[in-house]
Amino acid sequence: MRRSQRLQPVARAVGHDERECAARLAEAERRAQDAGKRLEELEAYQADYASGLAGRVAAGMSATDLRDYRAFLARLGEALRAQGRLVLQARAERDQAREAWRLAAQRAKSIGQVIGRWQAEERVIGERREQFETDERALQMSRARERST
Repeated sequence: MRRSQRLQPVARAVGHDERECAARLAEAERRAQDAGKRLEELEAYQADYASGLAGRVAAGMSATDLRDYRAFLARLGEALRAQGRLVLQARAERDQAREAWRLAAQRAKSIGQVIGRWQAEERVIGERREQFETDERALQMSRARERST
């Protein structure tokens, strides 16, 4: 078995690892985007709800309703902070997944380059062997002709 053929199982395993890392990166990217969209939705909801306060106060709002309104805005603010933390965590996980994929891709590329280099060396050795065998046959035929004359 040639050297390049012995590395094929390693290349398959490293390629499999790279594909798994790419899938994990895609999933992490999706989670980060979803978390970001959710944060944007909460921010828009908070802005809409807060802007409605002035209109409700002008229309006549009881102190109890105002207190409930502000309590809800406070809970919404806490939800925003929690979602912000989730966004940061999702982005950190995405960045870790990207780094893992980058390293796996680098390993796969390196193994591929080694295999390619070894295959090129094997081709050169094969071509030299063929040339030697061709030269050897030509020499034998030449000697056989010399003997027969």
